[in-house]
Amino acid sequence: MSSFNSFTNSFSKTLSELSSTVSQKTQELSTNLPNLAQSTQRMVQERLGQVTDISQLPEEYLELEMKLDSIKQIYDNFLAVSSVYEQQSYDYPYVAKESLIEFSKTAASKVEELSHASSAHEAQNILTTSSTQIKEPKTLNFALSKVALKSSEHLNQFNDNEAFKSSASALLNFSNIQAKIAQARLQQDLLIKQKFNDALRHDLATNIAKATKVRKEVQSKRLQYDIARTNLMNAKPEKEASLRVQMETLEDDFAQATEHATIVMQDVIDNSDIVSRVNELARAQLAYFELSSSLMKEFTEGSTSASIPAPPTTTETSEPIELDDDEDL
Repeated sequence: MSSFNSFTNSFSKTLSELSSTVSQKTQELSTNLPNLAQSTQRMVQERLGQVTDISQLPEEYLELEMKLDSIKQIYDNFLAVSSVYEQQSYDYPYVAKESLIEFSKTAASKVEELSHASSAHEAQNILTTSSTQIKEPKTLNFALSKVALKSSEHLNQFNDNEAFKSSASALLNFSNIQAKIAQARLQQDLLIKQKFNDALRHDLATNIAKATKVRKEVQSKRLQYDIARTNLMNAKPEKEASLRVQMETLEDDFAQATEHATIVMQDVIDNSDIVSRVNELARAQLAYFELSSSLMKEFTEGSTSASIPAPPTTTETSEPIELDDDEDL
């Protein structure tokens, strides 16, 4: 019986706390809704040009806003382009065609496996299990590597032809080099994603987002202050005192919010360094380009030396021809 009473008391206490919380939130909502409605109406009136008495922000603040907007625009513009490094197939020549072929192969494999299923449970597992087939990297260099490899295999069928055998060997070498370049490109893309794209996104989601938040707070406080000024101007004498106190309080809030936002924006601007981010992108590109250049130079020099025949070796020395004095020149 005591356990039941304890449970009842605990339940009643929890219910009472919940009721109190709901009541408090409802009261806050009732208080905030009129303010929100007034702020929204004021904002619309300002944008339509129906209100001209608008409190001006300090010139320093407005300049910081423009600088911050420029930084954000730069980040967004770079990401709009550099995000392509996160799509492995951005330079692949026939993505759609091969995707369809892969889908057809996977579907055919599933059908084959289902034909051997002995139970509904086994069939369900086959349908829900992803294919274990290793996917080839979808890059242009890897595509070139595959083409060169297949071409080499074709030429190797003609063992009695020395020219074909030599070409097959060169194509195999080219295939290996293109495969190495393909892997280097994937490494470049990964570094650009981690050290450039992710870094910019982090700045946008943290520092710049924080600055944007305090700027919105400034606009909110400014709207409330301007509404209070308008209310005071149109107030009846008996309400002037209370409305003046309210206006002065909101004026202080507006000033404090502006000062805080100025500090935050200045800090974000001082710590933003797009050049160091771009340097990380350039380093990743440089490593890729240098390796690619080295590999291609190795291939071209090797294939050139193999294709140029050696000059003939002279075994006998030629003696000069002497003419008789009587022989006409």
